Amino acid sequence: MKRRKAVVIVKNPETIRLLADFTRTEILRLLSRKPMTETQLSKELGITKAAVGYHLHLLMKAGLIDISRIEAEKHGILQKYYTTMASLFIVDPEKIPEDAKRYFLQVQIEHLLGILSVFKLRHQLSKISSEELEDLAKVMLEQLKTVGQKYVDQKVEMEDSESLEIKIYAEALARLTKQKEWRSIFKR
Repeated sequence: MKRRKAVVIVKNPETIRLLADFTRTEILRLLSRKPMTETQLSKELGITKAAVGYHLHLLMKAGLIDISRIEAEKHGILQKYYTTMASLFIVDPEKIPEDAKRYFLQVQIEHLLGILSVFKLRHQLSKISSEELEDLAKVMLEQLKTVGQKYVDQKVEMEDSESLEIKIYAEALARLTKQKEWRSIFKR
């Protein structure tokens, strides 16, 4: 089984801006699970091959993906299989360009809403305001970077990408719940 970097911390503002796009982040998610062709991605995403090709070009140029293999189809047409350079890409919150900050905050807020719902169901969450949720999302971005740093030099199997992401999120959340300023929100 092929191995690749576990985590890359993305620090280049232009690359971060490139990641502030649902289609590209979904392409990265799909390719982190297994190598896929332009045609397979087109079918999975429900967009044209030309649109997929455009996004693949940008991701290749940024060094986030590569061609893992080229195979000939039945009719002799060559198919390129793309894969990610790492299982998980974590943006450095200090390097996020101003025009992309809302995107990354919104993504974290959505993740946190799911996570906090579990705490609420277990009666382990105090009331949290919209402002606190946004601040929590900012802190979570920082925690993800901090935890992700531990995995930068590690290699993982191709199929481990989503389990690695869960592991990093869990570690980041555990660190966050221990911080003095957030401890009162999370009841024991």
